[in-house]
Amino acid sequence: MNDNYSKRALAYSFLAHVRNSGTLVQGPLEIFVPLVKKGLHFMNVSKEQYKGESINEIRGIINDNYKVDIPLPVLRTVLRYIANEVNRQEHVFELYNDDSFWIKDYVFEDYDIFLSRKEKEIDSLQSLFVAFCKANGLPSQNANIIRFIEKNKASLSYYISHQEVADGEDYTIEAKFVEHFRAIPDIYDQIKDIYLGTIICSLLEYTPSNLKVDVDLLLDTNFVVSLLDLNTPESTHTCRKLIEVSKSLGFSLHVLIDTVEEIKGLLSFKANNFDKSIIQKYVNKEDIYNACSRHKYSKTDLERICDNIENSLAGFGVLVVPHTEKLKNIAKYSSDYSQLKNYRSNHKAALHDAMCLAYVRDKRNRKSCKSFEDVNCWFVNNAISHDFDNEGIDRLLASNNSGAMPETIKVDDLLNILWLSNPSMGVLNDKDMVDIGLTSLVAFTLNKSLPKARIIKELDDNIQKYKNETISERDVFLLSTRIANGQIRNLEKLNELASSDTAAFNKAVKEEANKQNQIEIERGKKLDEIIKKFEVSIEDLKAHKTRIDEKNEKLKTDYELQLAQKEDEYKAKLTAKTEEVKKEEKSHIKKVQQIKLDAQSQMLEQEIALYQEKLRNVNSEIDSLNRRKTSIDRKVDDRRTLLKTIIYGCEFLFIIGWLIMILKIGWDEMEMWTYIVGIPLFVIPRLYIAIKGRAFCVNAFIDKKCQDYESEMEGQFDYSENRLEDLKKTQQEIDNYLIEVMTNRKPQYETM
Repeated sequence: MNDNYSKRALAYSFLAHVRNSGTLVQGPLEIFVPLVKKGLHFMNVSKEQYKGESINEIRGIINDNYKVDIPLPVLRTVLRYIANEVNRQEHVFELYNDDSFWIKDYVFEDYDIFLSRKEKEIDSLQSLFVAFCKANGLPSQNANIIRFIEKNKASLSYYISHQEVADGEDYTIEAKFVEHFRAIPDIYDQIKDIYLGTIICSLLEYTPSNLKVDVDLLLDTNFVVSLLDLNTPESTHTCRKLIEVSKSLGFSLHVLIDTVEEIKGLLSFKANNFDKSIIQKYVNKEDIYNACSRHKYSKTDLERICDNIENSLAGFGVLVVPHTEKLKNIAKYSSDYSQLKNYRSNHKAALHDAMCLAYVRDKRNRKSCKSFEDVNCWFVNNAISHDFDNEGIDRLLASNNSGAMPETIKVDDLLNILWLSNPSMGVLNDKDMVDIGLTSLVAFTLNKSLPKARIIKELDDNIQKYKNETISERDVFLLSTRIANGQIRNLEKLNELASSDTAAFNKAVKEEANKQNQIEIERGKKLDEIIKKFEVSIEDLKAHKTRIDEKNEKLKTDYELQLAQKEDEYKAKLTAKTEEVKKEEKSHIKKVQQIKLDAQSQMLEQEIALYQEKLRNVNSEIDSLNRRKTSIDRKVDDRRTLLKTIIYGCEFLFIIGWLIMILKIGWDEMEMWTYIVGIPLFVIPRLYIAIKGRAFCVNAFIDKKCQDYESEMEGQFDYSENRLEDLKKTQQEIDNYLIEVMTNRKPQYETM
């Protein structure tokens, strides 16, 4: 697998397999983790490179092997995730802040069997496509089916990263290949996986963020026709799926009254020509007449659908914008209208499209939206655009593109981007998204190759008018097939021949039918051979896979037997080792217990000694306080004796002295002085009682003075009664603790 397309196809299939296997991890970018791990494995094992100056080297290896260009910011995020994962047990991968790195012995062999099988399947798919081209008489030198499947990725890039979509290449044969093998699961599933991988790769360019919920979708004519199930079943499913998704996201749905009138005009035209059309439904399977054949609708049924369009739209939750006069005035004088008139089949259709563009721009407040998330309004059309030609809008938007979001979007592109924004969205699963995208891609490509509807309608009228009895229904079908295959280059010349030479016209129709009949026979044989060869190839692959599975199963069985044998040996060794460990554990426990006892005994001795020392200190301090108390009491007693001697001595001397004076001087002389001195002595005690409320007591006075003196002495001698009581309490507690410890003390060594 050397060409770039095949390498990318392998990467796409790989990513789809990771997604489908349910191994998608937390973030949207982490689906690329296995792909990056394979790149690291190749660098470390195959190239024997263990370090680098930049992660750009890892990026280059991934690009060389899978042709997927991972942007550096995305790669940096994925590598950090891988580093956190692989370094949990052993440090094997280091990513530095300057993007340099080193990696040691990193092996990632997961998915190797899958990738090997996928390489063969992709080569087989490409070979099948080359054979298909040859069977259709087309050159196969540069034929590549992968390039066609990647077209959708380019279409999404237009909205996600503003990349212009290259146009001009004809992918008709590729679309026919996908359409032809759609009924063969072995082939179509491969195509679907590659398609899903292309969409997943769009995550490298698109960082999903919170979507707006106030988004308005304006629906185009072709969308509504598909919604009414007047297109293919796939197209109807696509449009109705968008309605379902839009409702779940809270989007609003609108359609202009002018669009409703355009649809009514189209359906009325189809109803009026119901019995006149033969070739249109054969050429274009998206034609309304094809839907009528599928549903077995009559002209009356089509008219009934036309009359009930408003009710049908209301049933889907689509609101009709009734007043569009302002939009019509804006559109009439717009450059859009001037340009669209050059492309649309009539001016009324061009005006309708210009009105829709004006509606969208008005809803966007005429602001330029640079990213998908900024857009609050879209003009949505179905990818099928043959009957309702959107070429004018496409060309107009291509010429006016200035890096901003366009006004229009195809329904399948919108669904794809909504899925990318939330891959776990319940109403839009992977299968729906892939089926919708592939169907739209094929149908859009095939319809681009068809002649204009006007030319086909003219040929249809000519066949109805000029065909003779030699032209059968089968001939008309074969002619339609040649037209659909693009094998009749000048259809207008055939139409001109009808009016100028009826016989030549019938002859030309018959010749074209015969040519196609022969081609159908030859191609049928070739395709049968191709399918048989492919079936053989598929069977070979399945047989190869079976052999690998059987080999793996045998290896698994042998491994399980060896594992069981080693497990038994291990159990025996483990049992012996367990007994040995138990013995050692018992011995160890005994030693530990002895050490604990020794330690406890030593700690207890130290604790007792500590408390005994503390008790001695307490006793010493108590003795010191008691001695101080004795000294203080002695001094207080001395002070009390002194005060009594002074007070009572003075009182005794005063009385003796007064009596001596009375005896010497005489009472008559001393009587007056006796009263003078006696009255104060009488009054003062009573005043004291009146003021103090108590009688003056000499002993109380002496006690008070002694108490004050005692307090003064306690301060000098640093004595405190409370301190003495606390020490006695502490002494008692220590005595009690030591008595308890000594009573309950265990022997130092116990019997083990």
